[in-house]
Amino acid sequence: MKRFVNVLFVAIVLLTASQTQHTGALERLDLRVSPAISLAPASVVVRAFVEHDAQNRELEIIADSSEFYRRTVVELDGEQAPKTTELKLIDIPGGEYEITATLYTAHGDRTSVRRAIMVMSQPVK
Repeated sequence: MKRFVNVLFVAIVLLTASQTQHTGALERLDLRVSPAISLAPASVVVRAFVEHDAQNRELEIIADSSEFYRRTVVELDGEQAPKTTELKLIDIPGGEYEITATLYTAHGDRTSVRRAIMVMSQPVK
């Protein structure tokens, strides 16, 4: 149990640091994932916030770990697109996940934001 608590503490420290890093893209795109740490099988909510812009064409959200992969693509209708896109990941297995949101424009420009989360496997009793 002590080892599990130590691993959980290290995961919290690393994920807290990861959650505060920004790529400078926040004026166009932001990404929030919660919870940052959970127990498997987990339910995780991913929210991408996109500033309205006539050039916005597509939003791609990827959740990736060694045991799980999901890619979702949402077409955006420029300034008419919703500002918030929400994706729910249900019953995902334990692992370290990288969640990436990428915004594509009509000119082919892209802006990406990444977040890391940890889904802890149940401890063995």
